[in-house]
Amino acid sequence: MIVSEGVFYAMIGAALALGVPAIATAIGLGAAGVSAAAAVSENKENFKNSLILQSLPQTQTIYGFITALLIVIGVGLLGSSGKEITKEQGYVMLATGAIVALTGLSAIFQGKVASAGIAGTAKNSSAFVPSLVFAGQVETPAIFGFITALIVLVVGLGVLG
Repeated sequence: MIVSEGVFYAMIGAALALGVPAIATAIGLGAAGVSAAAAVSENKENFKNSLILQSLPQTQTIYGFITALLIVIGVGLLGSSGKEITKEQGYVMLATGAIVALTGLSAIFQGKVASAGIAGTAKNSSAFVPSLVFAGQVETPAIFGFITALIVLVVGLGVLG
């Protein structure tokens, strides 16, 4: 199979859409995980709340995975022998991947907010729900980036048919 220029650009977009949020997620999970380990070492009862807060930055990688999957489907590398896409369509897919990649960086900061929430919840269990809200607020850019990617890929480029 000869890879066209459009497919090449699209695959860079898929790599960015998944790779950047995955790195940001790992950083965010690490930051929250340090606090979670400390909170649980103080009291095993802190495990459930700590685990929930620590897991929040993972959603950015889910958004990146779905976006990358849609791009791979859109260029025909999954489930068919390949489609002919133009260079311009490849550029759009690259830009879509970049949107999800950049907004996925929010996972780093979400991990920091979750880390503070874990520490606060370990001291006062009534801080759990506010901590969820604070950490959830940091995810908003990633949600907007993902929605934009879905609209561009599914509605604009019609990657699902």
